Amino acid sequence: MKINKSKCSLVGFGLSPSLVNNLASGWGCVVGDWPMMYLGLPLGGNPKAIGFWEPVLEKVQRRLQKWKRAFLSRGGRLTLIQAVLSGIPTYYMSLFKTPVSVINKLEKLMRSFLWEGVEEGKRDHLVKWERVAKSKEEGGLGVGSLKEKNEALRAKWLWRFPREPNSLWARVVKSKYGSTSNGWEAIPATSVTSSNPWKDISAGYHYFLQCCRFEVGNGNRVRFWEDSWVHEGLLKDSFPRLFVLSSKHSLSIDQFVDSQVFPHSWDFGFRRNLNDRETAEAIEMLEILEGFRLCASKRDRRRWDLEASGLFTCKSFQSFLRNKGSAATFFPFSNVWKAKSPPKVKVFVWLVVLGKVNTSDLVQRKRPFMYLSPNWCVLCKLGEESADHLFLHCPFSLSLWGLLWREVGTVWVIPERCADFFCTDFVVWGLGKRASTLWGCLVHSVFWNIWIERNRRIFEDYKGVGVSELWDRVKYWAALWASVTEDFKDYALSIILRDMAAVVI
Repeated sequence: MKINKSKCSLVGFGLSPSLVNNLASGWGCVVGDWPMMYLGLPLGGNPKAIGFWEPVLEKVQRRLQKWKRAFLSRGGRLTLIQAVLSGIPTYYMSLFKTPVSVINKLEKLMRSFLWEGVEEGKRDHLVKWERVAKSKEEGGLGVGSLKEKNEALRAKWLWRFPREPNSLWARVVKSKYGSTSNGWEAIPATSVTSSNPWKDISAGYHYFLQCCRFEVGNGNRVRFWEDSWVHEGLLKDSFPRLFVLSSKHSLSIDQFVDSQVFPHSWDFGFRRNLNDRETAEAIEMLEILEGFRLCASKRDRRRWDLEASGLFTCKSFQSFLRNKGSAATFFPFSNVWKAKSPPKVKVFVWLVVLGKVNTSDLVQRKRPFMYLSPNWCVLCKLGEESADHLFLHCPFSLSLWGLLWREVGTVWVIPERCADFFCTDFVVWGLGKRASTLWGCLVHSVFWNIWIERNRRIFEDYKGVGVSELWDRVKYWAALWASVTEDFKDYALSIILRDMAAVVI
């Protein structure tokens, strides 16, 4: 490898311009200015200023040109947002706190790209961005909130600080700000200078420490009262009265007990004798400590409580910040997102489950003076069109579902709501993996083809097809999606179409 001198620049500090020019000429590079760019980041800039983030905004805008929306489905737009738009600011956000105005601009670009078309004017955003930002397991699209992502990326440094004590950056932080007595955290910065990233990083200790728990070994680096090392949480919060009476604040566990004696004899250093109420609390605390034992040959360890591995991940901390520790479960997750249909179909099915597709009843509520026929279903011409009616209870759709039940050899009662449908775990053709794959494709294909048929009848000069012909389309698309999966790599599309029951055995 060789250094490309044409891409290098020399910046001088406290040197005369003539000397810098001579050095640059001898090296064969240009003279740079301050602040300068290094690995994509402006060194010496003010991260609280909007101008500092202009390169990020420009990159995002270049990838959000309107013409790209015309060639991408919603599934494609979602993929682009996740892979590119959310990835561009990561390098910046891993170190600096992003101003709220910059986050709002970035998320506005992302919202518009996902929901709006190429023509001028604002389009309906079918789902609130707060819901879209949630993970798929929680009922969103997994885009993520940039504010929470920024906090999670900066919290990574809090995790790495005690694990990399000999690294250059950790030694610089420790020498400048100092560290706590047990060495797990650096002391939060108090400087008011705008270019102090550690101040913003250390401001996240409150939520970060709620997700950490200590595994005690020899007990010389874990504080008895102030650290979380028992399942009940901080002992100073569980027993505040005893904490006030103790003279051993900020001391490690090994200062409270003789590790050579088991069961351990605890010395809490109370300043006076306890009354009856305080004695009862002390007994309760001793019950929590019962069976605990120090191990002199084992070092104390801090683990991340949100992951089974005990290691920090930005994803888990983002979820914690978003839900404050109480994440809601999206029960249709598996039936919506684990199916082998294309991304655009999965996004559409997700909208159906949430009741956010633009059926007549929804459009009527949004624009009561613009829509003319809210009570007319284009497929049956009998009832009011809603998502539940169109996909489940319309006589035309019921006939299509009947053909599906006949194909899989089962009988089932259609639920009242689409969300209930996708919350049900169906067992058809046995429990094999190929059966599950093909069944998921068939269900998604039914919903997708009903929607396509409905839209063609409304927006095109199209009289429609019968149930049997639409069923053939459902089978074709389901077989096509299944044929490109790993489960059906040995089966041609024509074989799957000929006898679906045979290929899943």
